[in-house]
Amino acid sequence: MERQTTREATRHGLELRAKVWLERDGAVVISDFLADLLEAIAEHGSMAAAAEAMDLPYRTAWKKLREMEAAAGFELVESASGGPDGGGTTLSEEAVELVDAFRRVSAPAIDAAREHFERERRGLGS
Repeated sequence: MERQTTREATRHGLELRAKVWLERDGAVVISDFLADLLEAIAEHGSMAAAAEAMDLPYRTAWKKLREMEAAAGFELVESASGGPDGGGTTLSEEAVELVDAFRRVSAPAIDAAREHFERERRGLGS
């Protein structure tokens, strides 16, 4: 099969998809999905409620959190059990900083890739 030219590919409705994630030693520290998980934990105050809000099995959410913590090298959540307020889970200060920094970096990187793609597409007359 002959390789499609960029002009033909663009004419056929191709759209750029880009993802950004941070790794340490080949292990994912944070991605959009993992940042969403941390934000859901912060919003809902528990891992179980965050998993439910994301329509994610609790076991999967817990596993992903532990993998992130291992890759990051620090704890991402702080949990309190029982008590008058019923306990709960919050993000560690480092986790809040990690999510904020990731969002500041990833959104502009993806926007730049999209803008570059659009310039290329316009240059091809599509």
